[in-house]
Amino acid sequence: MKTKLSFLLVFYLFSLSTQAQETMAGLRLNSGLPVADFRSEVGNQWFPSINLGFFHQLSNTPVYVGGEIGYMLYGTAMHRNNNVLNGTEQTFRIRRNNNAAHLSGLLRIMPDLNIGIRPFVEGQIGAIHTYTRSKVRENRLTEPIAAGTEVYDWSHIFQIGAGIMVPLEKEGDLFLELRVNYVQTGSMDFLTSRDASYDNQGNVTLNTRNAAFQLLAPSLALKFMF
Repeated sequence: MKTKLSFLLVFYLFSLSTQAQETMAGLRLNSGLPVADFRSEVGNQWFPSINLGFFHQLSNTPVYVGGEIGYMLYGTAMHRNNNVLNGTEQTFRIRRNNNAAHLSGLLRIMPDLNIGIRPFVEGQIGAIHTYTRSKVRENRLTEPIAAGTEVYDWSHIFQIGAGIMVPLEKEGDLFLELRVNYVQTGSMDFLTSRDASYDNQGNVTLNTRNAAFQLLAPSLALKFMF
């Protein structure tokens, strides 16, 4: 009898913990505005990014855990280089893109206040990888003659922020999410679009910077509930 009661109690508690759990995922567009010391380093350079994220509710609590993976393109520059090879002048296009990728875990507090709009606060911690890639082509339609990574680095990243989720359907599963996060990394080597210079012979000099990213990141996302 005790065994049967224990089984029923465990089953009841399990059903309570799963009946109202939510899982959400979606696509996010972020702007990244430099602040504090980082603004002094890079000026008005913009740091836009795109993220994929998901989170899952813990039991019947307002606590959600999940993660985000993102890609950032924070500057691109093209240089035309004229060389004379075997008596023939040739023009090459050198395209240099400054990129970053990050992966982080997420903890969110989002109570359901039964008013439709759902406010939340959250924190994230993870890793970020900056890298600058260059490609040399004869023109934009040809295959690269040469390509490579020039400057790269790794560091930790953490974020803290708040926002709201707005339902786009009455009692539906589609939400518009508005969020503002503060983003902080450790010091990293990186380039901006202004950090490559060329001499008369076409030789390049890279002015590598080292600083911590400090960004204010307003964003919007479409989230789907499963």
